Amino acid sequence: MLFLDGICQSSERDEFIYHEMLVHPALFSHPDPKSVLVVGGATGASLREIFRHRGIERVVMVDIDGELAELCRRLLPQWHEGNFYDPRLDLHIEDGRKYMETSSEIFDCIILDLSDPFEGSPAMLLFTREFYQLVKAHLGPKGSVSVQAQGISPEEIALHARITNTMKNVFPVVRPYPYTLHCFHRPDAHVLASMDLEWSLNTLIQRVEREPMQTRYFSPEIARGMFNLPPYMHQAYETFNQVLTDDLFFH
Repeated sequence: MLFLDGICQSSERDEFIYHEMLVHPALFSHPDPKSVLVVGGATGASLREIFRHRGIERVVMVDIDGELAELCRRLLPQWHEGNFYDPRLDLHIEDGRKYMETSSEIFDCIILDLSDPFEGSPAMLLFTREFYQLVKAHLGPKGSVSVQAQGISPEEIALHARITNTMKNVFPVVRPYPYTLHCFHRPDAHVLASMDLEWSLNTLIQRVEREPMQTRYFSPEIARGMFNLPPYMHQAYETFNQVLTDDLFFH
């Protein structure tokens, strides 16, 4: 298991659920993904899932913690399965937001594999409207992005709801979807966003069916129902509707 600041980040037994659900919906939402940006993702497991897609030509990974990335590369080979050494990978050790503020590169897909935005954490400014506007500027016309969007248990869903509403303020298509990891001891959700106004679940499923992979969780069957949400989540989106901004993150 990987812990940061005493908090569980990932477990060998079930990390595949998190990473398959984070990566594949975004990549299958694009008609032909060739370039991908990963912000965060120090374990390398997101890289593992991205490189399952045959058309990938370039992956840029930006992580603020070089020591963590090196530890994961050496000590967690079960997560990255050697994909840190893929020649298509361009690894940058720097703040993801600063990278995006200075880069002009356009990507087909962006994966935001981030730690939790606790107060005082550098991750706080990677969940705001201003940051999502940066993300949007780096996406091609049919580009897609997936975001690790926190816990969705009824007592702690407020932040997830605000993240989702913030993304709806920026992107034309936004679809949250739940999943559960035993090591997190709660239900969580990712959020998919697309620049493609014609995005549809049926098209995503057709692409998954045409490209069989040796996945352990994500599948056409999972995709068919992944966007079905319980009423309490819809209620939360109406209740916790304040947009997250650089100035007003926890207020």
